[in-house]
Amino acid sequence: MICSERYAVVTGANKGIGFETVKELASNGVKVVLTARDEKKGHEAFERLKECGFSDLVIFHQLDVTESASISSLVEFVKTNFGKLDILVRTC
Repeated sequence: MICSERYAVVTGANKGIGFETVKELASNGVKVVLTARDEKKGHEAFERLKECGFSDLVIFHQLDVTESASISSLVEFVKTNFGKLDILVRTC
C-alpha cells in the first residue's frame, strides 16, 4: 500500500500550542507549514525545530490571518508547493 504525503498548516505556530502542534505533526511524518504573523519570531521557531531534526518536514511561511493578501499568499504557496492541504490548525 502506498501512503501519500500529508500536508498541514498551523497558524500562530511560533510559540505555545501552535509550536507544539507543529512538533507533534512533524513527529508523525506530516509536512507542516509553520506560520506566524511576526516573520522574525516565525524564523526563530523554525530554527528551533530544525535543531530538533525536523528540517525536512517543517517550512516557515509568514501569515497574518487578519489580512486577505497574506492569506492569499499562503493559499498560493500551498497550491504551488503541495497541491493540497490535509490538515489546518488555527490557534489563537
